[in-house]
Amino acid sequence: MKLLLVFCCCWMAIATASTTPTTTKETESTESTPKESADDTPRPKRGFGGGGGGGGYSNVGGYGSTGGAAAIAQQAANQAKAAQAAQGAASYQAAQQASATLAAQASQAAQQAQAVVAAKQAQAAQITQAAQAAQAAAQAEATLAAQVSQAVQAVESTKVQAIQQAQALQAAAQAAQNHAAQAAAALQAIQNVQAAQAQMAYQAQQNAQALAAKQQASLADLAGAQNAANKASSAAAQAQSNVRGYGHGH
Repeated sequence: MKLLLVFCCCWMAIATASTTPTTTKETESTESTPKESADDTPRPKRGFGGGGGGGGYSNVGGYGSTGGAAAIAQQAANQAKAAQAAQGAASYQAAQQASATLAAQASQAAQQAQAVVAAKQAQAAQITQAAQAAQAAAQAEATLAAQVSQAVQAVESTKVQAIQQAQALQAAAQAAQNHAAQAAAALQAIQNVQAAQAQMAYQAQQNAQALAAKQQASLADLAGAQNAANKASSAAAQAQSNVRGYGHGH
């Protein structure tokens, strides 16, 4: 019974070993891998002889007793080791190809990463330049704003001074106007006084002329009275003379 179990296990291992190298070789031919490495492991032939072309492994009775089963087991183990070695070689080649592919991909990824880093560095440099330009523009704007503020303050100061000067000129003009009004009032008063004096002088002249006329009339009256008195005196003297002459004649 135990021999039957061993035989079954060996049969399964031989079947697996007989199919695995074929698949491995097909895979190696399709992948175009480098030259296969040397394998010193002896590879048994498929088939045990005496089984016929299509007989396979079904004729167990041809091997006899326990020695035949041990030979079958040894051959199955050898074929399993050969299959493992072939599979290992294929796996090694596939691993080398995968490693080469991964290395190429890693190199390409590294180059892309370096390109990205260079682009990021260039972008960072551009951003730094833009930031510096923006900072310089902000500084220029701040300087311009300070200059404008100073100019506005100067204009405001000039405006205040102009307003103060205008107020002072307005006050001076008002004072001058008041002085002019006072001078005009004084002039009017002087003119009024002059007019009154002129009127008084005219009245005095009229009075003087009236007095002169009265004096002339008085003098004329006086002259007439004197003349009349003289005439009366002459007539009286003549009358007295006549009286005296009449008396001496009688």
